[in-house]
Amino acid sequence: MRLGCCISDGDQVAALERAGAEFCELPVARAVMAPDGGFERLASGLAASRMPVRAANVFLPGDLRVVGPDVDAGRLRDYAAEALARLGRLGAGVLVIGSGKARAVPEGFERERALDQFAGLLRGVSTVAAEHGVTVALEPLRPAETNLLNTVAESAAFIRERDVGPARLLADLYHMREQGEDLDVLGECADLLVHVHVAGVARRRPGPDALDLEPFLRGLRAAGYAGDCSIECQWTDFAAEVPHAVADLRAAALSAGWEEGHV
Repeated sequence: MRLGCCISDGDQVAALERAGAEFCELPVARAVMAPDGGFERLASGLAASRMPVRAANVFLPGDLRVVGPDVDAGRLRDYAAEALARLGRLGAGVLVIGSGKARAVPEGFERERALDQFAGLLRGVSTVAAEHGVTVALEPLRPAETNLLNTVAESAAFIRERDVGPARLLADLYHMREQGEDLDVLGECADLLVHVHVAGVARRRPGPDALDLEPFLRGLRAAGYAGDCSIECQWTDFAAEVPHAVADLRAAALSAGWEEGHV
């Protein structure tokens, strides 16, 4: 299990390298799809570093709706095609689809229809993504961020029951904690899990005070999890905090039974 970190832009890569992380996870809407040559500068900077991009998140801008009466299929298709081509250039292997605002069901809109629309979005994006060597991972989000698919268990059932193409599942410790979701669900959906996110208490960096971090990592190991693990949290001073975050995450993984050299 490689240990990495979600970053906001290429300016954080050097600090992440010094911290000993094994990869970075980039935001698509903010960084990968940056206008005015921003992507080319990002790609050049990453190529000059030793930091691989193994995953990406924040796929959609909030105004690019994927459920409801105002879905712009043409804009969505063009955006996804360009984003996936860029992710292919960067070598990212996982695309996390959270995008809570974009997938929120508008008031008065039929929920079953929204679920059908979202399944279609996952099916279309994951099928094209596979052509670029990218696996799509659905991210369950807490109700404060979206009203569609809030738990790992609910999202796993959605994937199993609907045609979502090759899309798979992500488990985020912060969202599971907020929902009070039992860690046993990790074993129940182990065949679907391809990526995980972790954070500490109050969505700060993971540290010894996050008492559920080690059990979460132990549950993944027991389930035979073979994907990566990204820190996704809020930072006060990224350069100062990220070395401690990576070290504490690695220590928790070792305590959870992951072998030295495998985390």
